[in-house]
Amino acid sequence: MELTDQQRAAVVHAGSPALVVAGAGSGKTRTLTAKIAHLVAGGCEPERILAITFTNKAADEMKFRLVRITGLPLSRFPWVRTYHSACFRILKAHCRLLGFDPPLQVYDTYQQKKIVKEIVVGRMNRDKKHVGAVMTEISNAKNSGAPAAYFDQHPWVGGLRLADAFGLYERALKDRNAVDFDNILLLTRDLLRDHTEICRQYRERFDYLLVDEYQDTNNLQEELSRLLMRDGNLFCVGDDWQAIYSFRGSNVDHFLSFATAYPDAKIYRLEQNFRSADEIVQIANDLIDHNAHRMEKRCFSDQRGGVVELHSFFDDKEEAGWVARKIQVLESMGLRRDRMVVLYRTKFCSLPFEQVFRSRGIPYHMLGGRGFFERKEIMDINGYLTAAVFSKDDVSFERIVNTPKRGIGPGTIAKLAQMKSGTMGLQDATRQALREKLLPPKIYKALEQVMTVLDEIRDMNPAEAIRTVIEQTGYMDHLLHYAKGGAMEVTAREENIEQLLHVAAAKTTLLDYLEEAALVKEDKGEDDGAPSDLAVNMATVHAAKGLEFQAVFVVGCEEQLFPHWRSMETESALEEERRLMYVSVTRAEKYLYLCSSSYRKGQYNPRSRFIDEIDEAMDL
Repeated sequence: MELTDQQRAAVVHAGSPALVVAGAGSGKTRTLTAKIAHLVAGGCEPERILAITFTNKAADEMKFRLVRITGLPLSRFPWVRTYHSACFRILKAHCRLLGFDPPLQVYDTYQQKKIVKEIVVGRMNRDKKHVGAVMTEISNAKNSGAPAAYFDQHPWVGGLRLADAFGLYERALKDRNAVDFDNILLLTRDLLRDHTEICRQYRERFDYLLVDEYQDTNNLQEELSRLLMRDGNLFCVGDDWQAIYSFRGSNVDHFLSFATAYPDAKIYRLEQNFRSADEIVQIANDLIDHNAHRMEKRCFSDQRGGVVELHSFFDDKEEAGWVARKIQVLESMGLRRDRMVVLYRTKFCSLPFEQVFRSRGIPYHMLGGRGFFERKEIMDINGYLTAAVFSKDDVSFERIVNTPKRGIGPGTIAKLAQMKSGTMGLQDATRQALREKLLPPKIYKALEQVMTVLDEIRDMNPAEAIRTVIEQTGYMDHLLHYAKGGAMEVTAREENIEQLLHVAAAKTTLLDYLEEAALVKEDKGEDDGAPSDLAVNMATVHAAKGLEFQAVFVVGCEEQLFPHWRSMETESALEEERRLMYVSVTRAEKYLYLCSSSYRKGQYNPRSRFIDEIDEAMDL
């Protein structure tokens, strides 16, 4: 594999922890992959390398690269995974030590929300408007690594004591033999921290620990890395200039203090940008220089001919009209629409662009939309499979018991819930009601049909189970009734189900399939649908991280919006906003257009200070 001198130096490093400070477009993934291949070529067994990525998509891409480079089969790289995937593999192997029984179920956001709503509204007698805030605070507490201490600092939400809500929520999960995404990390940390023999077992299993996107690790992930690392064989790659996920609990200080945490560490810098023209790279350098807290590097590119333009407009309609016309000009110059993107700080900014694109007949594609496994038809069908495997999962059972409609309403569910005792779930109560014939004939027949489907699919392979659900419930007819977008929407949803069958066919058991489906959902912001080559891309800056385009339009560059008003009170928050602008700028390969409007939503705001900083740099 061809490497630059900077990349090669990092790849061959040995003997102490190493941090690779990789600028945008500098071949970060190439370097990390080359490092693993180098270790394998040097005699390290691939199974003894734990390589952490931040999305399942990135893990899959890295594994396929390694297969191509090393010639080894995919099965030889079982520990190229996300933190959640690696930790879940450890957790489910030892879950009995923490009071769980295998198989362990992973609850998704939908299931979590149902439980938290039940606690907030039903148990704590508070308004349902607090459900989202409670979920966020519980997640933050877990990712801090010290929930009790977190709740000492953040005790209340809307008059509701968070520690009490947390206790009820954790008890509800335990009763259902389930964990949420954050628990996967927290409980694995507890397992490794409190059971020294288990910790020793995994430390001895891994000769090397490699971490991608290290700037985005949170406190809990950092602690997990320390627990799993052996003999200082730690290799981390990332870019503090692109640390933009503090709202998810990431802590860039782990990156910035690496040399302090590991006194014998070696720091490598990848400064050559292979993506963008140097005119764009230098503007990005000058922008980020305004951040006081950063790792020093000076990025450059051998490519020339970049275009950087600043444009100001009266209002967002004028701004959108200009962008639409410019897109058409670029298209006439030979640029494909799918190689262009409109970026904005917050989602509401997209509306005037959507309107003008529609009026001008410019197709567009929204990046970072709803994930595949979060689409209604997929959640419905997977709900049947989940209810069949996990009989205590009342959330999934409630979802499917009247889908398609069978006349089983909330009243029936409430009656069944009243029949529960001890550790009974709704399915247990339903079976009891059917045995004792406690229900009206119509309800009895409907529930009997549901239970028959669940019993029939329980031991089927995933694809066969999905086909059975579709056939026995008449789900495809149900599609015609709830698809409000006409024939095109029906077709799209039918294609989603076809894709689901394809994905399911790769697994032999329902449990394996459901585990993979649950873990794939962690790729928040990852786009599942490939954009058409005839469509212009539109995205928030967060959704565009890691992507690249020939032409980038950064719109809505005004004070209170970019930087966002919520991030203007502290220096650290403002610096993260500037890093967001840096990410926006470095998505561009050749054409970069930064746009601001005096009026947006009828409200006046001055031009962003970041545009002023870029303007000043362009005058030098």
